[in-house]
Amino acid sequence: MSEIISLAKSYEKYFKIGAAVSPRQIRKHHDLLLRHFNSLTAENEMKYDSTEPEEGHFCFDKADSVVAMAREMGVKIRAHAPVWHNQTPAWMYLDGNRPAPPELIYERIDAHTKALCERYNRDVYAWDVVNEATRDDVPDPEKNPGESPVYRNSEYYKLCGTGFMEAAFRSMEKYSPDARLFYNDYSECVPEKRNRIVTLIRGLREKGCRVDGIGMQQHHFAAPDYDEIKRSIEIYASMGLRIHVTELDVSMMAAFNQGSRRLKPGDPGFDEYIREALKATPEKLSKIDEIYVRLFEIYRSYTDVIDCVTTWGIADDYTWLDFFGMRRGMPPIKQHPLLFDEQGMPKPCVQQLMDAVK
Repeated sequence: MSEIISLAKSYEKYFKIGAAVSPRQIRKHHDLLLRHFNSLTAENEMKYDSTEPEEGHFCFDKADSVVAMAREMGVKIRAHAPVWHNQTPAWMYLDGNRPAPPELIYERIDAHTKALCERYNRDVYAWDVVNEATRDDVPDPEKNPGESPVYRNSEYYKLCGTGFMEAAFRSMEKYSPDARLFYNDYSECVPEKRNRIVTLIRGLREKGCRVDGIGMQQHHFAAPDYDEIKRSIEIYASMGLRIHVTELDVSMMAAFNQGSRRLKPGDPGFDEYIREALKATPEKLSKIDEIYVRLFEIYRSYTDVIDCVTTWGIADDYTWLDFFGMRRGMPPIKQHPLLFDEQGMPKPCVQQLMDAVK
């Protein structure tokens, strides 16, 4: 594949090509990042528990290493998920031994946002301000009385309602006025959840919050519904939102699961899925390539609204999917979900993606 020069360079006229990175992967794939990418996202290093594990005690070493790589590349970063229901320290929700009142949580979000922005504003072009705040399904009114049919029943939501999201966007606009502000979520093309995401964003805007874009995560655990992807892009774009594909990967399941959702332990067919996933045949790997080619065809057709496509990882040697959704004690299962293989070499689809834009 010596003819491959740079994926990012090939797509300059279309959108940025990004990768989610960790300090260890930066060291391992330093040259690969320099050659093929022009946007970075910190996989975990800018989340709440990484940057403020104790109230008022900030830790920026790991995030700094991601920013240092971006500076070496001559690019800026998508800063990811300061407000999320996961990876948030317990102190956020407490006032001594009592639940924290909403006003205290808003003050903490504001102070945290201020510290992040003062350190990183010149290196950031977009923030995933709030991450994954819509729920996946409709609550059972008997088992879950009083829960919202739209919003995830997180600790943030239990204590603040939607106020925590409003506080997050208002603080980010105040301290990072030049960056684009995004709401980020998964299953964003499933019609029922897409409706919840639309409701959330409209609600924030009605309260006067600036929401510039939608982060479409694009984790594919089953064969993609390409029509729904196109429909979703059009719906979000019709709201005046910029679109970033923020966490793209294509799991082994997508090569043979013709359903519409990820199989979980206990689901019918899960054991069969495990057996199939353990067999990384050339046909399955080729199917993952084919899915990437079709997805990029769609992304290119909406280049007027899509600014960036980021894969959730760099190469197949390390990906969160190898560990995700398995029973406790199960060994990792290689998912081969990214554009570069375990040795950091481009897969056949990378050349196809570049040929498509020659």
